[in-house]
Amino acid sequence: MPAGSGPTVPGVLHGIRVLDLASGIGGPYAAMFLADQGADVVKVEPETGDPYRADPGFQTLNRNKRAVIADDTAMAPLVAAADVVITDRAGHSAALRAANPTAVIVAMPPWGERGPLVDAPFSRQLLHAATGIAWGQQSYAEVPVDVVVPLASYAAGVLGALAAVSGLHVRRSREAVPTYEVSDVAGAAAIQLGDTTIGDSTEPRPGDSALGSKGRVGCYRLVEAGDGEWFFLACGTARFYERMLHVIGRPDLLDDPELANPPWGLMLDEAIAVITPILDEVFATRPRAEWLALLAAADVPAQPVLDRDAFLATSMVAANGLDVTVEHPDLGPVSMMGVPVNLEAAPGSVRRAAPLLGADDLSTIASEWAAAERAIVPPGTGDRSAELPLAGLTVLDLASFIAGPVISRHLAMLGADVIKIEPPTGDAFRGIGMPFLSWNQGKRSIALDLNSDEGRATFHRLAATADVVIENFRPGVAERLGADRATLHAINPSLITVSAPGYGHDASMAARPAFDPLVQALGGLMAAQGGTGSEPVFLSVPIHDLMTPLLGAFGVALAAHDRLATGTVHHVDTSLVASTMAAQAAEFTRFAGRPAPEEGGFDHAGPDPEHSWFERDGALFWRDGDQEVRIARHGITGTEIASANGLVVEASFADHGPLTTVGQLVGGAGPPPAPAPSLDEHGAEIASHAARTAPHTLPPPLSSSHPSPSPPPSTPGASS
Repeated sequence: MPAGSGPTVPGVLHGIRVLDLASGIGGPYAAMFLADQGADVVKVEPETGDPYRADPGFQTLNRNKRAVIADDTAMAPLVAAADVVITDRAGHSAALRAANPTAVIVAMPPWGERGPLVDAPFSRQLLHAATGIAWGQQSYAEVPVDVVVPLASYAAGVLGALAAVSGLHVRRSREAVPTYEVSDVAGAAAIQLGDTTIGDSTEPRPGDSALGSKGRVGCYRLVEAGDGEWFFLACGTARFYERMLHVIGRPDLLDDPELANPPWGLMLDEAIAVITPILDEVFATRPRAEWLALLAAADVPAQPVLDRDAFLATSMVAANGLDVTVEHPDLGPVSMMGVPVNLEAAPGSVRRAAPLLGADDLSTIASEWAAAERAIVPPGTGDRSAELPLAGLTVLDLASFIAGPVISRHLAMLGADVIKIEPPTGDAFRGIGMPFLSWNQGKRSIALDLNSDEGRATFHRLAATADVVIENFRPGVAERLGADRATLHAINPSLITVSAPGYGHDASMAARPAFDPLVQALGGLMAAQGGTGSEPVFLSVPIHDLMTPLLGAFGVALAAHDRLATGTVHHVDTSLVASTMAAQAAEFTRFAGRPAPEEGGFDHAGPDPEHSWFERDGALFWRDGDQEVRIARHGITGTEIASANGLVVEASFADHGPLTTVGQLVGGAGPPPAPAPSLDEHGAEIASHAARTAPHTLPPPLSSSHPSPSPPPSTPGASS
């Protein structure tokens, strides 16, 4: 995308009026996503301005907006005329609803509306400490770690945008007006979705590992090459591990009984003790570039650790339009993240820089909004927030691993009927255990062999009446299985399709596997958390695997809303590399004279003793100036604050017993999603329904001259 320019087509939210009453990251970031898609967003600030104006990230999170100075009384005309109102004040929703019975209201108080911290000061460090992120980050000394990028707040922003567009869908489809709640605590839950509490006890973080913050698996970790440069080796399957051993000339290790059940068996301390010195010694014999070339030639997943500047110079950023520049009246050229999720027929755009404080006239905007066409909601409809906003949508989920399936998990959470279509052997990540149950909540499962005529015909019958199809196959696989867009639109021209390939539109990377830590390495996260002069750090939060689904779900809600409004059928486009920009929006903001983004270090305890962890009476706490919180040591599902805000749910499973997992992330959008299904649990009823589907045009079966391919791998979005 050319610098600062946008498409000629208006964004799909053109004409939607959004009032941004929030400060900091979460609420303004949600409003930015709406502004990128064409909404008219007005930021309301006090005379002193949003305190976040002091941060360089303000320039990205508030692009495409107008800005006015107003108190509650002065902004009343804007509240009354808005289509969406975003607030971060706890307890503010009732007054906003009284002032505007037709607006979608998204409440985004950082600590939520309930719990012990509602009115407490807020910061990244306090949030990460209270929600398990600081303790969950692996370290050498088994201590809390200050994760220097505000990952949970960024996730809350995308989740807030998803809630807002889902609310617009409710308003148009049911003539009802919802009020939703999305806190930064919910953002922390969204990026720890695999966290689980077992029975009445909690599962602590695994003990010390000889690999420290390089990883926990001998063949799925950071590696230092002979020239001192680092790369991430991601042998996330037995096949990749075998190929790697052939590359290094040690296929004999396949028969070593101490290295059984690779790759995840190499998480055991005994196996780590054996494999680590072998690999370290071998990889120290050549420079990084040579090893990456050899591994790539053998289709072994590995990528270099880059800093952010090096990532910006890659073909991935250029091919996906991930870096744009706008002109700011005071700062000059400001470069920033492009639009990380798009509808192909009407992509979003970065049209202008963030506004100066009070840059726009309140009375002029109030007059514009008052004269604009208003949404009509029948009197007495009232607030129907408890209804699932996406009820009525049918989603076919062909994806596997993490990133793809979690897109449809979020859609199921919001009420869509999600049918998980798995091969007869099941999703490859069913064997990973309890996290799979969180990543696939709310779905129904059918096992289909898409390599067979019968399985493909059943899938096509389902597609004939579905609304959305999600897949994350490697290039060419969808076409061979009859799941490509051309085939599906011949069956059902109204289908919304979703793709979230690892490296997006970069043809040079299209065939490469894309595991979460590979993108962590490429996108600068590992280098930033490690800090200058120290080794890089593998972030324990699989941020790309869980940020990409938030982006994808937002795109689907946007597409469903626009299909209802205009009849346009959209393809939703995002990627893991787009999510690395979305998870570092402030950090990728650049202009002359900007302070360097914060860096971490070895077992990073914080920038100074006043912003760090400490121990008192056997308990761990995080201090941020005058405020302190107890450090959660058992993940998000074991925290009081997540429970108080209704973010966790209890369920019982035959194989695991009673579990507490993350549940509904959008307060007011209905009950938590149902437990994940067992393989083919609903196969008979789904197949029976498909057989009764009215006749339609199906593509011919594969002929004998076009043999069925063997089951191909999906593009993985996995993390250890």
